[in-house]
Amino acid sequence: MTLDEKVSRTHGAEGGPEGIAGYLQGVESPDVPGMGMADGPPGASLGVPTTDFPHPIATAATFNPSLVSEQGRAIAREAKSGGVEVLLAPSMDMARVPLHSRHGETYGEDPHLAAEMAKAYTSAVQSEGVIATLKHFVCYNQASTTGSVYDYFSTSEHNVVVSERARRELYYQPFKAAVTEGGAGAVMPAYNKINGTYSSEHRELLRDVLKDEWGFDGFVVSDWGGTHSTVEAAQNGLDIEMPSANYFGDTLKKAVENGDVEESTVDEMVKRGLTAQQEIGALDGERDGSEPVRGTDEHFELAQQIAEEGTVLLKNEDDLLPLDRDGVDEIALVGPSPTGFKTSIGGSDHIDAIRRVDPVEGLDAVAGDDVTVTTVSTDRSRLVETEHLTPASGTGNGLTAEYFTSDDWSGSPVRTRVEDQVDLTETELSDIGANSVRWTGTLTAPTSGTFGVAVTSQGPGRLYVDGEPLVRSEGGGFFGPKTEEASLELEAGQTYDIRVEAAGGPASLSWNPPEGIRDAVAAAESADVAVVLAQTDTFYGDDRHEYALPGNQSALVDAVRTANEETVLLLNTEAPVELPWVEDVPAILQLWFPGQEGGRALANILFGEVTPSGKTPVTFGADLEDYLPQEITSLPDGARGYPGIDGTAYYDEGVFVGYRHFDEHDVEPVFPFGHGESYTDFEYEDLRVTPKVKNEAKQTLKAKLRVTNTGDRTGAETVQLYVHDVDASVERPPKELEAFEKVALDPGETATVTFELADSAFEFFHPDDGWTVETGAFEVLVGSSSRDIRLRDGVEVIDPRSNGGRADAPGHADD
Repeated sequence: MTLDEKVSRTHGAEGGPEGIAGYLQGVESPDVPGMGMADGPPGASLGVPTTDFPHPIATAATFNPSLVSEQGRAIAREAKSGGVEVLLAPSMDMARVPLHSRHGETYGEDPHLAAEMAKAYTSAVQSEGVIATLKHFVCYNQASTTGSVYDYFSTSEHNVVVSERARRELYYQPFKAAVTEGGAGAVMPAYNKINGTYSSEHRELLRDVLKDEWGFDGFVVSDWGGTHSTVEAAQNGLDIEMPSANYFGDTLKKAVENGDVEESTVDEMVKRGLTAQQEIGALDGERDGSEPVRGTDEHFELAQQIAEEGTVLLKNEDDLLPLDRDGVDEIALVGPSPTGFKTSIGGSDHIDAIRRVDPVEGLDAVAGDDVTVTTVSTDRSRLVETEHLTPASGTGNGLTAEYFTSDDWSGSPVRTRVEDQVDLTETELSDIGANSVRWTGTLTAPTSGTFGVAVTSQGPGRLYVDGEPLVRSEGGGFFGPKTEEASLELEAGQTYDIRVEAAGGPASLSWNPPEGIRDAVAAAESADVAVVLAQTDTFYGDDRHEYALPGNQSALVDAVRTANEETVLLLNTEAPVELPWVEDVPAILQLWFPGQEGGRALANILFGEVTPSGKTPVTFGADLEDYLPQEITSLPDGARGYPGIDGTAYYDEGVFVGYRHFDEHDVEPVFPFGHGESYTDFEYEDLRVTPKVKNEAKQTLKAKLRVTNTGDRTGAETVQLYVHDVDASVERPPKELEAFEKVALDPGETATVTFELADSAFEFFHPDDGWTVETGAFEVLVGSSSRDIRLRDGVEVIDPRSNGGRADAPGHADD
């Protein structure tokens, strides 16, 4: 190839199938095909409808890597049907805090679980002749930040201060497994910096660890707009810039010609792309794997199975579930959008589904004509009406509007007038020649109750009530304005001072009065069972600003469970949320984003056609502050742990993330990691670890136990094995997940579960000595969750080993 041809293979360009994310052009001679790149990970985003599978957080909740492998193969087949060579998935960012907008794309908070899921998905995609792209390498655990750091539409360029031990023990693990065992063909660096250096030009990450230590022979491709240099990026390990050629086009060519970059470096960059294509058969014109297909019955059935296995029964007081068809004549299904699920947060997270089975359709299909489903939408959102507003100055109704040329409402207004409502268009703002607006006056409540109040704005927006901030939005992105909600208790006839501020247009102030809650209560009172479908309003480009459910949904749940003791709460959320009434709601199901077949999966679980078997891949805390030992708050405020101070997030917690932190600091979770109830019961017995003394390096131990289904329904249980280092010389978590196995059992059936524990089950990363197994006592803990330990046994290590490689800890069950 000529230098021009080589450089053309290092950056995105026009071309490829319409509707995909990006394209790397081919070279005519030699005959090298281009590479089309499509977004994932819950499906293949091709610009035409495809199968929308449940999100990764839901697949992680299955604790079933073989099912994730089937999903990966199915998505790859659909990607091939659209002429795509590169799937921009899987996402393997650890779940560190629940406010991360892309939490639903993670495999949860535990590195072992995430690694098992990641390598299963990756190897499956690669086996079907599609390049899997591991993202976002590394520590992309938030999509927004503080200070003046750029964080537009999920491209948060904040700095992460994190130790090598935390990176090695937690954040690297899914990536390493997907590279060394999953055979990934591509890796995408994160937008953020690691200890002051952008991930996309971080030599330690991309060259020292990824390429040299792990032996990765594929290509490193930037996230869209995530390249920041030419010479540093090329020399330090970035191979392809996407989606354009700002740094790797003519600038890279000139850098070679000027001697700033060796042409051999460009040769390596190009070779890596060719190697990845060769490994899937693209250079030979014979792609690996089966024939391309899209939207088959098999894929739909798989999507439904994942939704069923990924649904977690968080609580089931007095065995309210499953519902008895003969005892239920009417179900009241209520919520802001009871006839449809929240399916994604938008952006690259969204899949245009071939079909969607909504909750009502699913219930009708399973329950039939004998059960009536009455739906009540509690979303009655509208602009705050003029008659309830009084301007701070002037006469009549409305609010006083002041227009400023500044972006922050400073200086003297260039125009002041009374406006009926807060309903600003971009054109109005431009015609006045202003950049920000402030509305002031009073609000008189038309009725008593909990209102949902929302500010929608393209730029920063604020709502103050009686001088206190209630809603604070950072604004939207190129997909349009963002709406930020809060709840507000009002008393009929009372007057409240309000101030609304917005920079840029459009902007509006709306509310959701409590009339929807009253209608939901009326429906719940007359029904046999009340079902509340609660949803987050998470937006792709901005982390959640509150741990609570948005708007007045929390008040809705409280009112409905008071009206009907037989209340089931459905959490259609990508992450844990605040559950202040959890003790009073008898049954709770965590649905996550359940994919296109979610309605049928939900109905099957509600009526007992399927026994729930999902387990929580994350810990549910009572409060946001429970998640980190250091200071944590919600945006737009700053805090050291999250979301950071002046654009820097400090991972002072080290390896104590998720249940490791909750255990270490004796924080009681609402629902622990690995938790999930069933419609049947399982008994654990006879744990034996052999040998009892580990006295050889790389010696594998075996842990065996028996699990029996003691209930009257067929069900599946995920047996979890944790290890506790009793005599550690460094701070280690009280327990760490090292193996798990999902076992399906008929009533009365017993299975023997066997786990093999390699050195990796006992080691930690020492900053001087590397991976280390110390002498001393270790405890092997087996249970149904991280807080429900059923059996214990011990082992003594008397021959330490350092600087070894990590290995698998697989499990298997024998009937």
